[in-house]
Amino acid sequence: MSKALCSYAFDTLYTLLHGTSPTSLAKHFAVLQESLSDYPSSAPVFVTWNQSGRLRGCIGTFASEPIEKGVARYAVVAARQDTRFRPISKLDLNSELLVSVTLLDNFTHIDEWDDWTIGLNGLRISLDLEGSHYLGTFLPSVAEEEDWSKEDTLYYLLIKAELSGISQDRVVGFYKKGIKEGWLHLTRYDGLKLQLDFSQFLEVRKALQP
Repeated sequence: MSKALCSYAFDTLYTLLHGTSPTSLAKHFAVLQESLSDYPSSAPVFVTWNQSGRLRGCIGTFASEPIEKGVARYAVVAARQDTRFRPISKLDLNSELLVSVTLLDNFTHIDEWDDWTIGLNGLRISLDLEGSHYLGTFLPSVAEEEDWSKEDTLYYLLIKAELSGISQDRVVGFYKKGIKEGWLHLTRYDGLKLQLDFSQFLEVRKALQP
C-alpha cells in the first residue's frame, strides 16, 4: 500500500505551517520507490486527519481532480478549514497526528437500502424533503471503524446530512419509502484508503532532503 500520497499530504500541510514549499508528488513516489502509474491520474479524493484517535478534519470532493492537486488542496482544507474542529497548527505536529487519503471509485446508484457492504463501500445520500435538500456521505472505513450495523450507519448518515426527526427504529422504513418514491437517492462507492502518521512522515522527509 502506498505511503507517497499520504506523505505528500503531510508535506503540504507541514510546509504551509513552516512557510516553505512542498516537494512534488513525483519525488515522494521516487523516494519511497513506489509507482505513480499504479494510481489514476485523476480521481475524487478525501483527506482525513486524526489525532489521538479522534477526528480532526475530513473534507474532499466527489468531482474527479488531478491527484497531486486534489491531495494538496484537501490536505490543507481538511486540516485548517473544517469548521467542526480547531485548525491544525504547528503545535499539533506530533506522533499522535495521522493522515488518511481516500481515492473514490465505482459509484453505483442503489435501489435497496442494504445493497452495500460494511468496510468495502462508502455511502452518499441525497434527498429532497419538505422543500429542503440534504446531502451527506460516509467513507468506506467509517461504519467498520465505528462498529456500526447497516441500520446504525443509515441513521447516522441522516444526522451527517443534518436531517433530524427520524428515530432510529424508523430508519429502514424511511429509506425504503424515499427510494421507492424517488425523493431519496442512495449511492455506494469504493474507496482506496491510505494512511501515515507524523513519525513516519518525518522519516520520509529526511529522505526527501537534498
